[in-house]
Amino acid sequence: MKDLKTISQEIRDIIDKKQKELELSFTEAEHIYFMKDRDGIVRNNFPSVSKLLKHFYEPFPAEDIAYKKAKGDRVEMERLLDEWSAAGSYATNMGSRAHFILEKKTIELYGDYKEVRKPIFECDIEQELRSNSMISAGEKFLKLMDERGAYLLDTEMVLGHPELGYTGQPDKVWLIMNKEKNGFGLVITDWKTNKEKNFKKNHWTKPMKSPFQDLPDNALGHYQLQLPFYGRLILKMLEGTKYENISLLGCVIVLLKGDSEFEEFKIPSKIINKVMNLKLSDYGWI
Repeated sequence: MKDLKTISQEIRDIIDKKQKELELSFTEAEHIYFMKDRDGIVRNNFPSVSKLLKHFYEPFPAEDIAYKKAKGDRVEMERLLDEWSAAGSYATNMGSRAHFILEKKTIELYGDYKEVRKPIFECDIEQELRSNSMISAGEKFLKLMDERGAYLLDTEMVLGHPELGYTGQPDKVWLIMNKEKNGFGLVITDWKTNKEKNFKKNHWTKPMKSPFQDLPDNALGHYQLQLPFYGRLILKMLEGTKYENISLLGCVIVLLKGDSEFEEFKIPSKIINKVMNLKLSDYGWI
């Protein structure tokens, strides 16, 4: 059997060829994907995975909640909304810095074969210190994956297919040995920098919409749905090639914590199977 490094390069070459066939690309500044549709016309209105997930949960009613917390006081309501917006920007910038530095470290570990796009972010000293702890947690996870015998296939791989009607970019796709089938398969991981409380249910947490009502309508539930959609894309892009029978062995969310530790959340196989068998035409994507 070929080694995982060789297989990884072959799969990257196949995906690269498919990207060129589909004229599939992504622009960082506008956050827009371009891809040929089924008629061969290049379009830029294909939904990303994060957008299509909104079909399965209600939008966060920020104004309603702020109004209730402010007890009807409009000035206090606006203050709360501004405070939440500022907190969100603060966390996003901190997470973007940690993500960018970890991507660079990952690529360096596995051959420095691509340039990592630098996202737009601004961090103060406090944000840098807190993100440094998350970076340390991410480095521990990379070491663990190496100990597990995993080999990086790619980071931020641009995926899409007109027959599925959507696009996306998983954080990381790994190759790992599949002992049960005496072969190898794919594992998708995505690291997150949310507050731990956003991964937990509380008394007002609702279920997501059918057919994913088994998942909570919170950050964890959304991420558990996100990763399998990436998996479906990459398997579709490998159809008709010598790797078309490769298995998706699992999807794992990696929560990077402020204490330099991480926690893994493995997505249940029943959720992955539901996504793989979802009739996408019911949702108007294709």
